[in-house]
Amino acid sequence: MFKRDATLGTGLFILLALPPVKQLMESHMVGQMIIQLPLLVLAGFFMGEAIKTKISVENNNSKLNGVAGILLALFTITYWMLPRAVDASLNDVVFGILKYSTLPLLAGIPISLCWKRLHPLWKSFIWANNISMFGVYGWLYIISPVRLCNNYLLGQQVLLGQIFLLITALIILYFIFRSFVGDHRANYIVSEEN
Repeated sequence: MFKRDATLGTGLFILLALPPVKQLMESHMVGQMIIQLPLLVLAGFFMGEAIKTKISVENNNSKLNGVAGILLALFTITYWMLPRAVDASLNDVVFGILKYSTLPLLAGIPISLCWKRLHPLWKSFIWANNISMFGVYGWLYIISPVRLCNNYLLGQQVLLGQIFLLITALIILYFIFRSFVGDHRANYIVSEEN
């Protein structure tokens, strides 16, 4: 398991770092925000899964119980979604290196190590935050009369905003579906026993 996860994470990271792939992803705003950034986080997630098999992270004595790691991941992802950070990662080599290092290390690995340790209330809060974040970013990218990212055209920005709103709608529909169709008996039985 360790070898497979480590290979997947490292291979995905190397693939994304290849100059032709990097140029292809960064040539369009949708490619960078919807494909490249999540894949960098996914590469870190696989690396975190490999780390989990080598060390025991199931120490439930922690009072934070994974909250600190998830907050670090959220702040990292939110930063790299800002238009100024997107422009900086394209215009400055140092910011490009920071993007490629912080997303796997400060977002992907903490999500892998901390997500399962979170209380369901915290997980719900994070999903609600994601819904509002995608909704606000989508609305902002669509209604802005000027380009927010200097490296991309206004049409690419509007398309990205529409995709963000579509993601928002899909997440909401998923949770509505899960609320009405999901099997809640197992959770009820566990809470009844306590």
